[in-house]
Amino acid sequence: MNKKTIITALVALVAMSADSQRLNKDVERIQYVYALKVVINDSVWSGFADKQYDVPLLYYGDTCCYVVNPTEKFLAKYPSVLIHSDNNIQIYQTEKVDDKPFHMHVTFTDEESNIDYRTPIMRCSSLEQTSKTIPDVTSVNEWATMVMHEYFHGFQFKNDGYLDIYDTITNAVLPDTLIELAASHDWYRESITQENDFLLKAIDANDIEASRAYIQSFFKLRNERRERVKKELGIDIVALEQLYETMEGSARYIEYCLYRHFGNFNLSDVKWLYTVGRRYYYAMGFNLLRLSDKLEIDYKYAIFKDVSTVERNLKNVF
Repeated sequence: MNKKTIITALVALVAMSADSQRLNKDVERIQYVYALKVVINDSVWSGFADKQYDVPLLYYGDTCCYVVNPTEKFLAKYPSVLIHSDNNIQIYQTEKVDDKPFHMHVTFTDEESNIDYRTPIMRCSSLEQTSKTIPDVTSVNEWATMVMHEYFHGFQFKNDGYLDIYDTITNAVLPDTLIELAASHDWYRESITQENDFLLKAIDANDIEASRAYIQSFFKLRNERRERVKKELGIDIVALEQLYETMEGSARYIEYCLYRHFGNFNLSDVKWLYTVGRRYYYAMGFNLLRLSDKLEIDYKYAIFKDVSTVERNLKNVF
């Protein structure tokens, strides 16, 4: 064997070793995600890890995709090789499904030919690709909270009837309506900020009568805002707001619980979790759930069957 052949062989071995390391890294991260699902199931939200609510995970690595627990429809469309199997998960490797630089979302469509026809698929980029898009995300745990937020959306849509509820409400009022209202009207932004402040005060209050007063002020201001939107703009936003507060608030709640699980967590260091912004319903919904927890109101049993559950329970508790 001449010197050139030896060098070529060494380069090939190094490349094979690098590919193997990438594969092991990606598989370990996928296993970590599924381990966190069990943590959430056991300590936060019962049923999250149940097989009936399982959602295929499409993980975008550096050079290929991995799909976990794929449907037969996916395997028929994208040739895939099984690379790992245990009691909970089967991981397949396939070519890149698309060329988009970043994924962190759940998809479903009404196109029957698509792999996500009327059923959710969770799509996420690797930590390395995520960091390129969102430089603040540098650790596996930070990345995992994002993944689990989106994975929880998959769980929501696997609940019987929730996809139909979503379709009914968003067909009546466009999904971006709440964002546009907050962006276009000062009085709307001022109201949601004050409403959220009342929720935070109700959460922090030490006695039940103080909490009651803040909750009553919250609903008074909220009802006035909704009535003004309906009267002046001709839009009934009640169901849409309840839908998105339920959907995004509970997904953010999962992030919050994971941060606490990881330890060394101070809520004041992550104000974005509970302060309102352009998509105010994330924080508002999250705070409604935290307030419900404080008052020991059970909502998890019905939150994806009736999007008015959280509001109605809070109104009835007193």
